[in-house]
Amino acid sequence: MKLKTQNKNVLISAGIILLLMIISAVLQFSSPNIADPDGFYHIRHAYIYRTQGIFDSSFPWTQFSVIKTIGADIWYGFHIFLIPFTYFNDLVFGIKIAGVFVTLTTLLTFWWALKRLGVIWPWLWPILLVAVSPDVMYRLTMTRPHNLTLGLGFLIFSFLIKGGAAPLLIASAFLSFIHLALAWVPILTALVVVAVKKLQKQNIEWRKILAVAAGLTIGLAARPNPLGAVKLAFVQVVQILMAKLNQIPLYFGRELKSPDIYSIIQNILPILIILIAAWILFRRKKIIPVPETQHWFTALYAGLALMIIFMILTLTVARRGYDALIGYGVITAAALVSIYLHKNPQRRKIILSAAIIIIGLVASLNTLPLSRKYMDQAWKPNYLKEVSLWLKENTQSDEIVFNTRWDYFAGLFFWNPNNYYISGMDPVFQYAYDEPLYWKAHFLAIDKADKLTCGKIRCTQEETENTHTVLVNDFKASYLMLRLSQNPKLYFYLVKENKFPLVFDNGQEAVFKIPPL
Repeated sequence: MKLKTQNKNVLISAGIILLLMIISAVLQFSSPNIADPDGFYHIRHAYIYRTQGIFDSSFPWTQFSVIKTIGADIWYGFHIFLIPFTYFNDLVFGIKIAGVFVTLTTLLTFWWALKRLGVIWPWLWPILLVAVSPDVMYRLTMTRPHNLTLGLGFLIFSFLIKGGAAPLLIASAFLSFIHLALAWVPILTALVVVAVKKLQKQNIEWRKILAVAAGLTIGLAARPNPLGAVKLAFVQVVQILMAKLNQIPLYFGRELKSPDIYSIIQNILPILIILIAAWILFRRKKIIPVPETQHWFTALYAGLALMIIFMILTLTVARRGYDALIGYGVITAAALVSIYLHKNPQRRKIILSAAIIIIGLVASLNTLPLSRKYMDQAWKPNYLKEVSLWLKENTQSDEIVFNTRWDYFAGLFFWNPNNYYISGMDPVFQYAYDEPLYWKAHFLAIDKADKLTCGKIRCTQEETENTHTVLVNDFKASYLMLRLSQNPKLYFYLVKENKFPLVFDNGQEAVFKIPPL
């Protein structure tokens, strides 16, 4: 009998893994597009580690960025994770396959976390995570470290509530190894769980807290230049937050901006409705904790607290917080349903049927159409390929190309790692390197400058500088690359000026040769 039960459990687990694998593959290959341009950068950096050695984290490709001067890699572990996917002859296909494994790993760790908490139908909740928010569904297709650390964060949450110290140490080490800038998440999670347990008058297992701290330290130490990585993480987390609080108009990507009302309705309202419905069921029975359900109550209140914290961060700082917000909302719903059904097993079929119907309606009416729209507007597989290959074949190795916008870097670097560029990954890295240089590039990037640019947020006429002089003396650039749709003013100025040879123009991207002064 015991053997039959074990075999049945193995078959069920295999079926769930297969289901999550199918979901991951469908999400990734439903479009030929690349969900996030960072995927181009990450896999090329992994390729460089494979071909040039994994112990050198120096990065000269962003010449005017603290990433170059500090010479560290806060995504080091993720790039090591991607190395097997760089053996494909077609690295774009490698991004896609890696994306399947990233999504699958994220969903599996989420499922494992819920299974460890013993919630009812642990297989259902990863599906709800995918289906309830268009932004989360879309970002789950991205080949980026955030997804892996998201799943590890949920796993750490489950071990803090129910589990030993050793798994916490391992999970925390992997999290900081993969993406050091998110090492604050396990710390926040541990503080919230401790606070909830204290309110519930439970014993606080301080060895678990120490295990989290030790794991984060191990993950940090297991990389080249750990101190440099800490400095970069400080720039990406603290300095970017300070820039936002001080309303410094850095040119951020979409997901680092606060959401508008439409985005809030599309992404937060469905999970709130589900939680309110689950809470009504929970309150109607006035259920109180018993020893076998105590961990569900801890997960309920800690998950709700973390959901509220990430909701505040999402609404005030960046919509990137949707991922954790929705994840902890789903965990809260799972705990509520499990507590309710613990004393009402006869209602399981009714609740499960209702849950499946709700997931289907939310996915078909809200999540799938919007996520599909995002993918249709995402980055083409040949993003910046033509202009990058032209630069690779017609310029000297290590010559600096002034990429007018930092977000061009990923595509340029992917197709052409022979040249160096101005900046990439996040604008805050360029800003932290040299503020005046950042503003000189910024006004060119947003197409507010042509003949003259400026090294301050606001300049008088006397403080402006000649763009040609800035490009040559400050940026040491040999070429300038832009996209016509985003820099029409600068493009027509350079053409009209007639001293910047237009050496490449395919109607979308253009490259100008920068002559000496």
